[in-house]
Amino acid sequence: MRLSRCRRWRMMFLMVLLTAPVMAVDWENFNREDYEEEAGSSFSIFAGPDREVYGAYWGFGTWLKHTPVFGDYNFSLFNHGEEHAFYTGVGLTIRIMPHWKVAPFVGGGGSYNYSFKDRYPDPSGTNPDEPEDRGDSYWGWHAEGGIRFWFENRIQLFELMGRYVRTSLDGDRDYVMVAIGTGAGF
Repeated sequence: MRLSRCRRWRMMFLMVLLTAPVMAVDWENFNREDYEEEAGSSFSIFAGPDREVYGAYWGFGTWLKHTPVFGDYNFSLFNHGEEHAFYTGVGLTIRIMPHWKVAPFVGGGGSYNYSFKDRYPDPSGTNPDEPEDRGDSYWGWHAEGGIRFWFENRIQLFELMGRYVRTSLDGDRDYVMVAIGTGAGF
C-alpha cells in the first residue's frame, strides 16, 4: 500500500503525539509505590456445573492509589469435565471496586490455561462429534461481577462472584462459574 506524502506526514505526527506521554515520564526516577499499594492475597474455590468445571485459584491484588481500580494476578488449578482434562492457569483480572466495607465490583481479564492431558490418537478412528482440540490448552477471556465484604479481623475479606469465561477453543465451549473466596488483604 502506497501512502501519499500528506498521509505520511499525518502518520508521523500521530506517532509523535502518541509517544509524547510515554517519553514525558521520568523513567529513571519512576517509583511504582507512588502509584500502587498492595491489596494482599486471596483464595477462592469455583464451580461451573453446566460444563463440569471445578477448582481453586490463588491471587495477589494491587490497588492503584486513590482510585477504585484493582488488579489481581492469579494462579489456578481446575478440572474441566467436559474437556476431560486437568488444567493449571495464570491470569490477570482488572476490577472497578470501591474501598467500601461492602463493595460491589465488575471486572474482566484473561488467562492462559495449560492442559495436563496427553494427546493420544483415537485407535478406533476419529469421532465426528468430538472436537479435534478436545482437552487442549487454551486462552480464556472473562467478565465478572460480585460483592466483597471486608472485616477487621484475621480473615479480612469474603467474596462472592460470578464469571463468564470465553475460550479460544473451537465451537461453543464457553462457560459460566460462581466462586466463593477469602483473603488477608484490603
